[in-house]
Amino acid sequence: MNEKRKRANYTEAFKERYRWRSGVEATMSEYDKRTGVKHLRVRGFKAVRFCATLKAVGVNIFRATAVRNAVNNGGTAHGGTLPFLMHAIYVIKEHFVMAWGQLKKVFILLCHSYRHSTVMVA
Repeated sequence: MNEKRKRANYTEAFKERYRWRSGVEATMSEYDKRTGVKHLRVRGFKAVRFCATLKAVGVNIFRATAVRNAVNNGGTAHGGTLPFLMHAIYVIKEHFVMAWGQLKKVFILLCHSYRHSTVMVA
């Protein structure tokens, strides 16, 4: 079985199917390296989905901008101020997410303590 599979790897049909995987792997690698999606600072399915979606949108915006700039300027798709700008946006976004998480905790504690401190008057 192993020999048969090895021979199948050299067929044109296999190469045609496999070439799509290499494109997806490159995209996922860029998604991880640019955004750090594997090291999210949130927990829970909703929060992870929200952060991962924002990161994917960000990567798509950077890619679209790079392509547009390359087409308009006749240059390369990456270079210039794009890496610096991307890093700055990433840092600001991470600070915002951390601050939002802290504010959320404070509001939850305040709401919880308010509910338990009110005295019901009959």
